[in-house]
Amino acid sequence: MGFWDTVFKVGKEVLSTTSEHASDVSDEVKRLRGKSDRELLDIAKKPLWKTEGKEQSVAKSILRKRGYSDAQMKSKDDQ
Repeated sequence: MGFWDTVFKVGKEVLSTTSEHASDVSDEVKRLRGKSDRELLDIAKKPLWKTEGKEQSVAKSILRKRGYSDAQMKSKDDQ
């Protein structure tokens, strides 16, 4: 296999993986968009080992768009 064949194969795999990841994140956004701030805060505050990384990242992103700061998301107090 030549150099360019290898580059093409690797590039194709990277694009495929990236596309799958983008689709997964899009699905998470659709699923979490309708949740309340309280539900999203609960997801955002969960320890990483108790939740999927994408779920927590998307929840934090939605909360930021709703006006929450990182400090508010980390706060142990209820909003």
